[in-house]
Amino acid sequence: MNAYKNTKAFRQNEKGFTLVELITVIVILGILSAVAVTRFQDLTQDANVSSTKGNLGSVRAGIHLLHAKILLAGTSGTNPEWPTVAELNNNALAGTRPATIANLKVIEGPSGGVCASACLPEDLVSTQATITARKTVVAATTVQADARTPPGGAAGWAYDPATGQFYVNQALPNDSKGLPASQW
Repeated sequence: MNAYKNTKAFRQNEKGFTLVELITVIVILGILSAVAVTRFQDLTQDANVSSTKGNLGSVRAGIHLLHAKILLAGTSGTNPEWPTVAELNNNALAGTRPATIANLKVIEGPSGGVCASACLPEDLVSTQATITARKTVVAATTVQADARTPPGGAAGWAYDPATGQFYVNQALPNDSKGLPASQW
């Protein structure tokens, strides 16, 4: 009998959380997680912008290295000063170039028929539906390139073969400084 009285007394002193307290904590956790999710969604866009800027810099460096090698080899009607749009899409200088520079790559990776028009890195902020389109280069005029106006078309990148300007083939999104994609 003594044991029963002690158990009853013990349970009367027991303390726990009420249902109202538990619901309050769950609501607060829900609000905090909703705020955190929206902040992390922005990180995905920022990562794509940063990656696209890195890809842009890599291709630009490759284009300028090829430009220097072309100038050293000497320019002519069959050896224009800058790589052509077709050469960028194939990731290799054409076989019609002088032997010392023929088949040089813009960037490390596959070239020629292996590319299937997708040798360059992907423009991760592009609105194009396919990966191939996001990796493809379209020609821009010098006026478009100087103003950094996207020429449009099914391509992630824009390039002016007369001046060597290479940029993103769309205006949006803006980066963290407010610059549109075509101005990077």
